[in-house]
Amino acid sequence: MEAIERSAVSQDWITILLLLAFVLIVVAKMAFSQRFSHFVMLFATDKYLLLKGKDPNIFHPFNILLFTVNVISAGLFIFIFFNALSAASGDRSQILFLRIVTAYAAFILLKFSLEKIIANIIAVDDKINYYLFYKLSYRNFMALILLPVCITFVYVWQPSLLALYVVLGIILLMNMITLASVYQKNQQYILNHWFYFILYLCALEIGPYFILYKLITKL
Repeated sequence: MEAIERSAVSQDWITILLLLAFVLIVVAKMAFSQRFSHFVMLFATDKYLLLKGKDPNIFHPFNILLFTVNVISAGLFIFIFFNALSAASGDRSQILFLRIVTAYAAFILLKFSLEKIIANIIAVDDKINYYLFYKLSYRNFMALILLPVCITFVYVWQPSLLALYVVLGIILLMNMITLASVYQKNQQYILNHWFYFILYLCALEIGPYFILYKLITKL
């Protein structure tokens, strides 16, 4: 039986990244213990959003710490997905990961900036600030859930494409549920400003992801 050569990817840099992510989580928990305790119950209760959503501060250090964890967690999952789809060179894996996290962070921050600019133009800053805080909070929480999944895929079990698509589908479903929830809670406001809502939905919730999909599929 002929042996098949397998290109192994060094896990040392992944271990360092995961250690960094856990350090950031610990710092967030120690520095903002009450905020963190409310945050981890996000899917069970709206207490975190009710307390912090009254005066949402997107650039609060707590949000910045967890967004960094979000970038690491999401970037690592995309990296694992990419490796499953293609035979990436092991010695260039760090460069590939750096490109992925840079593109991911740039995409999120650019989209966030556009939303803030449009909100300022049409004078709905308060509503958009809460909406962005809502989305950021849930996506940071989902990144915490994704972290142990990535650890399992790196150290315990080499996932099949089917398993990766299932995880991706669950992530997309959770995102859709959180968006539907905030839309339902602001149903009356949306009905009163339905034109702006449709414009926003097409331009900033559907358009960017459609363009991103087209760019990725053409690579």
